[in-house]
Amino acid sequence: MYYNIKRGEIARGCQYCLLGAKAVIFITGLCRYRCFYCPVNREKFGRDAIYVNDVPVKSVDEIVEIVAESGASGAAITGGDPLAVPDRVFLTVRALKRELGEDFHIHLYTKPSSLNRETVDVLISSGIDEVRLHLLGWSEVSVKRPAIFALKQAGISLGVEVPAVPGLEKTIAEAVNRLAAEKLIDFVNINELDVSDSNFQSLERLGFKIRENSVVGSFESAKRLMELISSVSVHICRSKSKDLFQIGARVFREAMINAGENEYVVDDGSILYTEEGVHPNSPTSRSIRVKIKLGGRYLEVS
Repeated sequence: MYYNIKRGEIARGCQYCLLGAKAVIFITGLCRYRCFYCPVNREKFGRDAIYVNDVPVKSVDEIVEIVAESGASGAAITGGDPLAVPDRVFLTVRALKRELGEDFHIHLYTKPSSLNRETVDVLISSGIDEVRLHLLGWSEVSVKRPAIFALKQAGISLGVEVPAVPGLEKTIAEAVNRLAAEKLIDFVNINELDVSDSNFQSLERLGFKIRENSVVGSFESAKRLMELISSVSVHICRSKSKDLFQIGARVFREAMINAGENEYVVDDGSILYTEEGVHPNSPTSRSIRVKIKLGGRYLEVS
């Protein structure tokens, strides 16, 4: 957790993620919300497409196959809004639990306004382990408290996951503290506000300053928000931690699982091998080759 800050326990889903042990299931790009800071690639957003670790798939069976091949200990279901396709969420969670065991940890992201009788029943009956609610204020939560309570009573770990948006700390903290006071949430995860090709124009129009791949002041905003939140564990996840652990460690982990007996995995996840079939570190090795994983398969690079 090199760059991150925490107070209290880190959610189990985050623990796996920081080890590179979570597969990322982009279950759909469909979403009725238009959050100005949404970083989802515009080629994905609004399309009913499925990706696992950025590899396009067509079915639940393919989801399970790729997750199993990755050697992951858990999965994060994201989008879009996953609850735009509740039946697919149910089938995916049940298939993963059936094939990889009930201990295989699965968490899901959604907004409180997507919770209703149907989606709550789907989440409970699927056996999902953790639900993360994305919100910016109490008005999004107040009428959904019965649904949140039902998830909590079913034994699902509930948390709030929010971007650190400078200027919105007080409204977010109010909602979080009220949920915590009613013992409806177990944790809060605050993400540094990432900038991507899909959101940088809207962020600039609203006056946010951008440096490299994040909003200037977002990390300071996250720390202010942490100070305003009481009575619940808080974890600030930095953009560079995601690059290093969530993505980098996952790629390395997959390479270690897929590397052959006489192949060597480099820290960046690329694999070295030789034409002679001996280990690259062997004194008899001559022609060392490099391959990396792209689009779900390993390709040789020059």
